[in-house]
Amino acid sequence: MCLFTAPAFAGDDNGWYVRGNVGYGSHTDMNFDESLLVGDVESEGNVAASLGIGHDFGSWRLELDGDSLWTDLGAIGQQPASFAKLRTNTLMLNAIYDFEGMGRWEPYVGAGIGYVQGKLDAQAHDFPGVANDFINNPACWGGVAGACSVDDTDGGWGWQLLAGLGYKLSEKLTWDTHYSYMQVAPGGLDFDTSYTPALNNLAPFVHQGELDDVGAHTLMTGFRYNFGGSAPQRVVCWDGSYEKSLADCPSKPAPEPVMYTCWDGSEVESRSSCPARPAPEPTYYSCWDGSQVTDIATCPAQPAPEYTCWDGSIVSDAAFCPAQQIVQRYNTCGASNVAIFNVPANATPKVMSRLGTMPEFGDSHDLSPTQFFEKLQNRYASNATDKAYLDYLFRSMGYNGFGDAQAYMFSDAVMDVGTSGILGLGKQHHYQYSVLPSSDRDRQAFRIQSANGSEIYFMKTCGNYFYPCN
Repeated sequence: MCLFTAPAFAGDDNGWYVRGNVGYGSHTDMNFDESLLVGDVESEGNVAASLGIGHDFGSWRLELDGDSLWTDLGAIGQQPASFAKLRTNTLMLNAIYDFEGMGRWEPYVGAGIGYVQGKLDAQAHDFPGVANDFINNPACWGGVAGACSVDDTDGGWGWQLLAGLGYKLSEKLTWDTHYSYMQVAPGGLDFDTSYTPALNNLAPFVHQGELDDVGAHTLMTGFRYNFGGSAPQRVVCWDGSYEKSLADCPSKPAPEPVMYTCWDGSEVESRSSCPARPAPEPTYYSCWDGSQVTDIATCPAQPAPEYTCWDGSIVSDAAFCPAQQIVQRYNTCGASNVAIFNVPANATPKVMSRLGTMPEFGDSHDLSPTQFFEKLQNRYASNATDKAYLDYLFRSMGYNGFGDAQAYMFSDAVMDVGTSGILGLGKQHHYQYSVLPSSDRDRQAFRIQSANGSEIYFMKTCGNYFYPCN
């Protein structure tokens, strides 16, 4: 626990100080009463300034404060050819209470009473109408055409409320930000209004009127400097608070014990209390034959790979297999209870001029047999119509469904010129008895090995099913 004594900061205890602030403010909405000027005015915002000198008695401060605000009040009663400007200078005696115990931060509230001086500059005069005549300005109550103007100063009693926040930058200097609301006492401020008639045969005159509900809102920031000549010694407690003596400081809680995490996740106050770490388990490696060893170098030697070719020969690599000879043969056209094999008696096939107008699985010329098989797999997994069609097709070929299909069942083929058979059409997989085009490109196909001897193909140009027969 570290405690030390230090001189009190500004505003902590007894001491004279000065303050200066600048900021932004606006007057409240006001109206003219019993005046030659008629209507209400609404203030715009402008720069505000404040100076103060005071004495700090501890939690309370007594301060003499002078503020100044000059704003444009705009048109009188929203009438054209009129304007008003007001400057207020205030001298207030403020009583301020500081909330302590927040370290360097020091919020406060206060109230004051004093004198308010107002300087009003306002005017309203006639303005030309649409027929080049002059219109009496409703903001000037003179009875006939003319102008009303004010350039006068008056004062009266007023009061204000304060709320602010200080931050102690050093022993003597505080950053001070506050909001204030000022209000002139009932009765407002009295100003002499001059009336100048437009006609030479009428005499000008002066009338005294009031500007009611004079008030102001300001928000300012600045600095407060404490001379600190009589400030007593104070102590800074362990938690950053300031007290008159060590006895007034809050008790410091007992320190939390420092905990250490052991290898097994347990928490202890001393590393020496951690349980002993067991010997590490040996690391096992799996060999190619499934055996487990602690040193991968001790795995048995792996024999050279063997591959069985389509003709039963055994080679070390499938690339060494002899080329498979595809014997082109066709199905026998005729009636069948399988829709995709059924060729009605006496039916005449439609001669196709080209393929691709009603594709089933799309152009596949750039795919290998294995890649086309993978294409069918993707469509099977993503489209319910294709899934049902492919399952039906492979069951018709003697399999349990498309799930029995393997890449090796697919191979390249070229159909003979004039080959006829059942041709699939479109995404919904309709059928039509057709004769293939004579184009070499349109006769290229993928042959599928079947389990029941039927010859089934997919045409590369459109990806359509084809059942050749003669």
